[in-house]
Amino acid sequence: MRRAVFAYNRADWYVEEVLGFADQYVKGYVAVVDVGNKWIGDSVYVFGRGRNQSDLVRGRFDCSSLVHWAFKEVGVNLGPLTSIITETLRHLGTPVSPSEMKPGDIAFFDTYKGDGHVGIYVGNGKFIGAQSSTEVAIADMTKGYWE
Repeated sequence: MRRAVFAYNRADWYVEEVLGFADQYVKGYVAVVDVGNKWIGDSVYVFGRGRNQSDLVRGRFDCSSLVHWAFKEVGVNLGPLTSIITETLRHLGTPVSPSEMKPGDIAFFDTYKGDGHVGIYVGNGKFIGAQSSTEVAIADMTKGYWE
């Protein structure tokens, strides 16, 4: 990557600055995986939008509000909390195939509707999400229901 950036602009300061931004970006998205661990075993699943800050402080999430909260914790604003649903989240970012996913990417699942559920990819075929059956938990997306 260093050589590619240097080929674009042959200034060492520029290469360091660009790679520094890239490093901050990667660390932020990897950190989003870790922040959700706070609520494993200590949360309540409440279906549907309408979460408010008081709900989040008490660990009351649906899938999209957990994703919103986790990204906000690492300084990434996904929009107003009251308007976050899977439908609005799926229009953010750039879609990638499952084989290209990296920790911190948002994963969508077809459940009661297309893209009816959302979670945060943690790596090794697993994601962290707020589910009605488990509340906030890490689930395997390579088999069973989430496949």
